[in-house]
Amino acid sequence: MTDNDEFVDIVDDGGATPAVPAACAPAWRVLIVDDEREVHSATLFALKDLIVSGRPLEFLHAYSAAEARAAMENTPGIAAILLDVVMERGDAGLELVRCIRDELGCVDTRIILRTGQPGYAPEHEVIRDYDINDYKTKSELTRTRLATSLITAIRSYEQIRIVMEGEHGMDRIVRAAPELLAQRDIGAFADRALRLMAELLGDESADGVFCTRHPANGQKNGEASLHVAAALGAFASFRGRDVAAIDDPGLLEALERCGLSGGRLHESNGIALCLGTGEQKAMLYLRTGRPLNDLTRRLSDVLAVSIAAGLENVALLHKLDFYAYYDSLSRLPNRANFVAKIDECLERGEQGWTVAVVEVDHFSDINAALGHQTGDLLLQAVARRLCAGFPDTVVLARVSGGTFGLFGPDDMLEPEHLLALFEQPSVVDGQSLMIQPYIGLERLSEAEGCGADVFKNAYIALSRARSERREHWMYFTRDMQVAARQRLALLHDLRHAADAKRGLSLHYQPQVDIASGRVVGAEALMRWRNDRGESIPPSRFIPVAEYSRLIVELGEWVLCSACEQLRAWDRAGLPGLRMSVNVSPAQFRDPDFVGMARRCILGYGIDPGRIELEITESMALTDMEAVVDTLRRMRDFGVGIAVDDFGSGFSSLGHLQRLPLNRLKIDGSFVADLSAGSSGATIAEMIVRLGHMLGLSVIAEGVEAREQLDALRRMGCQEIQGFYFSPPVPADEFPALLGKAL
Repeated sequence: MTDNDEFVDIVDDGGATPAVPAACAPAWRVLIVDDEREVHSATLFALKDLIVSGRPLEFLHAYSAAEARAAMENTPGIAAILLDVVMERGDAGLELVRCIRDELGCVDTRIILRTGQPGYAPEHEVIRDYDINDYKTKSELTRTRLATSLITAIRSYEQIRIVMEGEHGMDRIVRAAPELLAQRDIGAFADRALRLMAELLGDESADGVFCTRHPANGQKNGEASLHVAAALGAFASFRGRDVAAIDDPGLLEALERCGLSGGRLHESNGIALCLGTGEQKAMLYLRTGRPLNDLTRRLSDVLAVSIAAGLENVALLHKLDFYAYYDSLSRLPNRANFVAKIDECLERGEQGWTVAVVEVDHFSDINAALGHQTGDLLLQAVARRLCAGFPDTVVLARVSGGTFGLFGPDDMLEPEHLLALFEQPSVVDGQSLMIQPYIGLERLSEAEGCGADVFKNAYIALSRARSERREHWMYFTRDMQVAARQRLALLHDLRHAADAKRGLSLHYQPQVDIASGRVVGAEALMRWRNDRGESIPPSRFIPVAEYSRLIVELGEWVLCSACEQLRAWDRAGLPGLRMSVNVSPAQFRDPDFVGMARRCILGYGIDPGRIELEITESMALTDMEAVVDTLRRMRDFGVGIAVDDFGSGFSSLGHLQRLPLNRLKIDGSFVADLSAGSSGATIAEMIVRLGHMLGLSVIAEGVEAREQLDALRRMGCQEIQGFYFSPPVPADEFPALLGKAL
């Protein structure tokens, strides 16, 4: 040793008694760089028991600048360097400082320069530019001064690391937020959140769980239990199970304490977080292999906010996904989901499956009569009955208001089995309701196209079964598709005609008093000739108009046009005639029907007593209360009411007495069979007698022969109409019929 190496003769001039380190506290790494081994030994002797911020020291040794660089490159977390300025060269120490800062990028490691040659002291600019923590000559460094310099350097390193780790942690949190918000599946979200928290805590091998709330037994209002949505480390095998299955008292206790407080629980080597609220409430637990400092705990609280926001986002996406593919009332798949499942089966090439569409008949009437709450309860009862009637292999869905879809193997979807499910009434809201279903079916083995096409075909079959009402079910056939396309084209043309009022006209059939033989009234009948000049019979376009509710608009046009024609005949000097106009069920259900009728009649200055509205017997039997109320309002206004096709609807005398009627109209099917002794003659005579008993006039329609007229005259029928006297004629031909004899 030279005379300048006085540092080796260290004098202990006192100092604080070192604190006892925690057993698991990591040591501060200190690198001693000096080309003299005695300096290394003396430094170790001076600092061997030093404790800084509760942590001991770990010494690394380098005897040249090259060894020091290698140590810096290969050893992370070096807090401080005790560096000799002069080693193999006079500037070796300062060159190493430049390398550490500029090339290796170690900006946090603190550097204390030492030299036994004061003449090699660096300039102040060098100390500033290279961020040198301290500079001492070896002769100045007593044991206390050395310890003080090192403590100051390590504490400076600690503060820099806190700032850097804070910045790094916040950067990681900021970058994690979009990743968490992008997750849609709760399992994937839970796994990513758990791993992000472990990374932030600095222990990617930590043990942890992310638990969500699952209602017991799948019931919405059941007691919620904690379900392991994601797990790490020792708990990885418990993913997908109830958290109570984990035999770890520390974990369960931490979750319980955190759950009771509803906040965050920080332990020396772990955290428990309560995330979200309500149905989205979740819990996260992580146990690390290293103690957590205050900064890490604070950063975990910040990340917890992002996780909670992401959890809420996943829950929202889950709800949106549910409402996009499921029916909220029945909890069954909706139409889009149902069609998608048919597509999946078609893609697999499976053929032995059937699609069925089941409709609750008159569901809208049930809603109107009993209220939507009862209607909802009825739908839930139907859903339960269908679920109980089929195994899980059959897909059930609610595809529209009162309509359900079923998709399963052919042998499971027999229509007779479906109908049998509804043989017993359903008790809903204290009322016993008999459900009458109509069913349309399509077999995949006979299907063409995609799932939407199969569903459409089953629905076409349902519409046919509902309209014909002979059978309660039908399988789809190709002729149904042709007929459906024809109806659609017919509807398109009819709608165009209704909008433009082009091609539509009224013909009038005389109603004749049998006793006097004179014309007393007319029935207005709609006719339509399309743009191609084709005359479309009412039997084709009226059902289409009623199905599409276009009949409401057309019915108003018919009534107003009939009133206008009546006024024109009055001005032409024709005797005051009665005008009969047919009213459809759709018109009757229209809330503005009474107001519309009043506007039409009064608008043309017609006496309401000269207008007679004809309703069908079946319409009178449907929604009796609403029908009676509407009829009474019209009767109070002065309009006459007639029941058309009487005798074909099996109405009871009790129903008939409740209706505010003026006239019964014998159905043409009975008039056509008026030969002596026939059932038609018997029924017609009974209707005439019934009308007389109730004080009602009776008119017979469809009279085509003299013998029919004579039979009706003998029965006491007051009026007739039919081809025997005249078919329906245009308005300009009608006046000529007034002078015709019966």
